[in-house]
Amino acid sequence: MRKKKNRLFTIVSVLLVLVLIIGAYFYVSYVNKKKQEAEEKKSSSASVTVTNFDRNKITKIDIKHDDIHLVLEKVKDKWIVNGINNPLYFDQDKIDDIAFSCAQMTAEKIADNNPKDLKKYGLDNPKSIVEATFSDGKKVTFYLGSETPITSTYYLMKKGDPKVYVVWTNHAENFTIKPQKLLSVKIPEIDTQNITYVKLVRKGQPTIEIKKVDEKNKEDNEWKYYVRLWNLVQPYSQPVGVASDKFSEFIENVPNFSPEDIVGEDVYNPKYGLQSPRIELIVKDNKNTLHLFVGNNADDSTVYCRMADSKVVFTMSTYKTDFMNTIKPFDLIEKFAYIVNIDYVDKIEIFTKEKKHTLILDKKLIKKATSEEESDEYKYNFQADGRKIDEDTFKKFYQEIIGLLIDGENDKKPTGTPEVTMKFYLVNRKVDVMEYIPYNDDFYMVVRNGKSDFVIAKEQVQKMLKDLEDLVAGKYKPPEN
Repeated sequence: MRKKKNRLFTIVSVLLVLVLIIGAYFYVSYVNKKKQEAEEKKSSSASVTVTNFDRNKITKIDIKHDDIHLVLEKVKDKWIVNGINNPLYFDQDKIDDIAFSCAQMTAEKIADNNPKDLKKYGLDNPKSIVEATFSDGKKVTFYLGSETPITSTYYLMKKGDPKVYVVWTNHAENFTIKPQKLLSVKIPEIDTQNITYVKLVRKGQPTIEIKKVDEKNKEDNEWKYYVRLWNLVQPYSQPVGVASDKFSEFIENVPNFSPEDIVGEDVYNPKYGLQSPRIELIVKDNKNTLHLFVGNNADDSTVYCRMADSKVVFTMSTYKTDFMNTIKPFDLIEKFAYIVNIDYVDKIEIFTKEKKHTLILDKKLIKKATSEEESDEYKYNFQADGRKIDEDTFKKFYQEIIGLLIDGENDKKPTGTPEVTMKFYLVNRKVDVMEYIPYNDDFYMVVRNGKSDFVIAKEQVQKMLKDLEDLVAGKYKPPEN
């Protein structure tokens, strides 16, 4: 019994020793790991201060590199460049970033505390020399050398300091900046939900001009009769309604405008094609106006552009401007031959060579709208050639009349005798006359108040006339939707 107890004690002792050894191993490993992580963190966060000044006290920055000499001066808290006293031309944020490089530069490390050979650092003939002047007259001068073997860093020296520093590429980019990179391009932000006006002028293509209908405007008030939010006022002979979905597809491209690169200010250089631009686009919302000119292609993927209120030439990706090349007026419009709200119609007369039909839309106002969200309510008395027609049946036939859809643009002058004429007598005593004159064996020219821009398939009009005969005879069966 005693031997068993001794054996059990021995086993427990061995296990305890093993546990202590394993615990000690993990503890030492943990301590070493934490120490290593701390050292790595300290190493990674370590940086060397090159300059530590107040950036806002810099009044002048002189940059020389290659054959470029830039003088950036602060005038009334705004930066100007090479004496051109128009701060709006220049990217103030970018120049502030250059000032930051001069005033508060940190280096990744010191490459050499006392270099004997500047050539190996590219500092015997620096890529750039930059001098910053402060409001108290003090100056600091930098010499930018070559790129280090480790990409994204460069060698740099500061006047009066023997050390060679390794600095990050952002400082090198600031110290070798090209003049065009300092120019500012401001493309106004356009609210696509509040568009009021669009004009697109293109060489060799019809101009597209769209205006939002403003019912508060006396001239626009009657357009509400024709169920329109926007009017296409060019290129057709008279305003045409714009299809909301197609217009949205078109206009949603505008907020994508952004410059790729700043080229310069020489807007008269013929290679840019901006003296006589290929495209001119004007877009207005209820606050801002965007006015853009598009010139020649800069390369396979970019095109030269400028804003109307600026001489700054910049490039933009062609995929952002292609939609303006391809859009056609016919793509944007409502395809209704003639559409008018039934509440604004008193009478319709329909003439063919053989017959005349008269549709009466007698109505009595029973409830006046009290807000813009509501509509006036009427009690109707519909008639077709003296026959009383119930409201549901008449309104379904009315949908056929205003549902006639154009099929294309008319390239002929409207001459000849109409086969079908429709006169719409409106509540404001205006009369709209729609005539359908043969274009060829398959199509009519659609003539509205003496002007024609479109054609329509004859079969559509003939189907409507057949249903009209059925309506008058009391046999009308509305089309199934």
